[in-house]
Amino acid sequence: MIMEKIELKNVDKTIYREVLDNGLEIIIIPNNEFSKKKNYYFNYGTYYGASINEFVPKGMSKMTSFPSGIAHFLEHKMFESKDGIKPFDFYAKTGSYVNAFTSYKNTCYVVTGNKKMKENLEYLLTFVNSPYFTDENVKKEQGIICEEAAMNDDSPDYLAYKTINKNLYKVSPYNTPILGTIKSIKEITKDDLYKCYNTFYRPSNMFLVVGGAVLPDEVVKITTDTLARFNLERDDTIKIKHYKEPVKVVKDYEEIKKDVKVEKLAIGFKMDKAKFPIKNKVTLDLYLNMLVSLCFGASSDFREMIRKRHLVSRSGYYFQDVGNVITFMIEADVLNYPVYLKELENYLNNLDVLEEDLERIKKVWISSEVIKSDYADSIVDTVVDDLINYHKVITNYVELIKNMNITTMREVINSLDFTNKAIVRVISENNPLQND
Repeated sequence: MIMEKIELKNVDKTIYREVLDNGLEIIIIPNNEFSKKKNYYFNYGTYYGASINEFVPKGMSKMTSFPSGIAHFLEHKMFESKDGIKPFDFYAKTGSYVNAFTSYKNTCYVVTGNKKMKENLEYLLTFVNSPYFTDENVKKEQGIICEEAAMNDDSPDYLAYKTINKNLYKVSPYNTPILGTIKSIKEITKDDLYKCYNTFYRPSNMFLVVGGAVLPDEVVKITTDTLARFNLERDDTIKIKHYKEPVKVVKDYEEIKKDVKVEKLAIGFKMDKAKFPIKNKVTLDLYLNMLVSLCFGASSDFREMIRKRHLVSRSGYYFQDVGNVITFMIEADVLNYPVYLKELENYLNNLDVLEEDLERIKKVWISSEVIKSDYADSIVDTVVDDLINYHKVITNYVELIKNMNITTMREVINSLDFTNKAIVRVISENNPLQND
């Protein structure tokens, strides 16, 4: 089989794609031949994250519910091996780095290094395909993650984020933290973990993205030879429950009293995705992200105004795509809540973008795409994001950015609905800086 070559348009970069007989998709982004950099980057991931708690386990026929937080719990347990060797210890011997993370959509295991590429890739593929769960190590992990969850609840920022999601989403698993709750963590069993692992940690539901000082043929050979030891067959029959989230928020306002010096504010504006004019997810994401950059970025008039008037000391703005709804999220450390809220609402109700500003940001973004192509770790991250969000590699970002126009941007702005919102405030009654 000849490996597929994919050209990233307008950035002079070639990536290589191979799908093994067992269904694993491998994407390889080698350094240019003249590069002196010896670093390499592995990202071995599964399309299984914290939003998937109801599915038909492999070998079964009925839709089954699992405790929230189990995807994150499973990620932790993958670092436990029967022979007692810890992946952290293995990679530390070569000065390499290993870690993992779980989102609502996926779980990824990452390795970076600059020597022993073959051994490090073999070990990554081996430990992720060698689950070892016992009643004892599961119970031990429950204590560790419950403690982590309790510590998170002591953080006012985390508490605001956790509560806003609970108040926004009625049926979507996004209403529960990625870690789960202390109650759900305690419900996880060894058998639950094996059912989740066997259903989602199969090659046809996974990807391997490799970048840096690597040779495509060598990566494919190492991967093929290593996985051959596990007798993995292709199986595409995964059935998960899909949720239709009501557009109306669950609870529109909540105050939490806590020992904070500065008020923590979280706001979510929940919108029906069907009302947006752009149906292509890649294009819609570009417009929404550019809108945030233009209207709420570090150099925007709004950010400059709230800074100068000392309304907030920190703030972040982003869109969250949750199935059939899109939510505009705001997280802030607020110094004057009523004035900030009034200015925010006035700004949102008169939102607009100037054509010259759009064209300026387009040039910045295109330049960023070109620069990013010189850094293997950045391209690996971008490709992984593409796979997670779109299940394919987007090869024409520069072209898509060039085609963005003010007419479509204003259509997107006109589609935004800021009437349906949830507000969460973490406040201290004794703080003189908080104004009501």
